[in-house]
Amino acid sequence: MFSKVIRKKVFAESEEGYFSYLELEGVDKSEPLVFFHATGLNCETYLDFLEKVYLMLDSKKTIIALDQRGHGKTTLTADPDRLKSWSQYALDADIFLRKMNITSAIFMGHSMGSIVASEVIKRGDFKVSHLIMLDPVLFYDPYTAIFSEIKNKFILLRSNDKVVGAAKRRDKFESFEQATMHYEGRSMFKTWPLESLKNYLSGGLIEEGSGLKLSCSPTWESKTFETVSFNTYRTLNCLNLPTLILRAEHFSTFSSKGMKYLSKKNNFEVIEVEGSHFFPIENSKKTSNLIQEFISQNNG
Repeated sequence: MFSKVIRKKVFAESEEGYFSYLELEGVDKSEPLVFFHATGLNCETYLDFLEKVYLMLDSKKTIIALDQRGHGKTTLTADPDRLKSWSQYALDADIFLRKMNITSAIFMGHSMGSIVASEVIKRGDFKVSHLIMLDPVLFYDPYTAIFSEIKNKFILLRSNDKVVGAAKRRDKFESFEQATMHYEGRSMFKTWPLESLKNYLSGGLIEEGSGLKLSCSPTWESKTFETVSFNTYRTLNCLNLPTLILRAEHFSTFSSKGMKYLSKKNNFEVIEVEGSHFFPIENSKKTSNLIQEFISQNNG
C-alpha cells in the first residue's frame, strides 16, 4: 500500500457498525477531496489512481475514499430487501461527512459513486467547490430516463447482463491467490493491471471460516444495479458549481446524447477518455492529469 495511505474507521450513530475509509493526508486538511467508488468495488481498488491524483496535486490536498455500505471494509448492515434506491448511499455519505466534521470539500466519484456525490451536493448541506464525475451512470435525455424507469417498474431490466452477472459472481475462495487466479484476465478485470485487481481483492475480501469471501455479496451488488437512479438529470440541472465529467471512449454508462447536452451547459466540462468504463483504473495517469488541470483552472 502507498506509504501515505492509512485505513481508518468512524462509527455510525444510528445503527451498529462503522464506515471504513482510506485517507491520504495532505498539507491542506480544510477542503479534502472525497471519493466515492463504483458498484461492487471498494475504495482500495483505486489506490494507484488515487495515489496519482494525490501526487498530481503536489501532496497538498487530503484525499478521503469511503467504502460504501455493503462494500469493502464498511460493516453497516447490507440487507438487499431493504435497498430501494441509491438514496441510501447518499444518506450514508451525508452521515459519514458529518461524523468526519467535513463541511467543505471537492467531490469525486466513479460510476454510481459520482451519482451519490451529486445527490449529496443537491441536498445543500455541504460546501462543495468542484464535482468530478468519472463515467457516471446517466440516463440523459429525460425521455430515455422515463422509458427506462417504466421498464424497470415492470421488472424488464432485471434480466440485464449487469444484474444477472453480479448475482452469479463467485464470492468464496480458499485463499487470496485462488481469488486472484479466478479473476485475472476475466470479464471486467481483463483490462485491469494486476496490481489493481489485487488491490480490489485486498479491500474486498473478508475472512469466513478457513477461507475468504467478497464483502460485497452478489445479491447486494445485483440489487444495487437493479435500483439504479434514472432521474439524475434533474439533480444535475440543480447544480451550480464547476463540474468535470469524464466519459469512457468504450462501453460508457453516460450516453452520447448526454455528452452533447451537458457540453453546452455552463459549469459543465465534458471530456472523453480512452478506455472502458473502468478507465480510472486502466488509464490512471491520463485521468489524474485531467483532474489536476480541472482543479487548478477552476480554483478561485
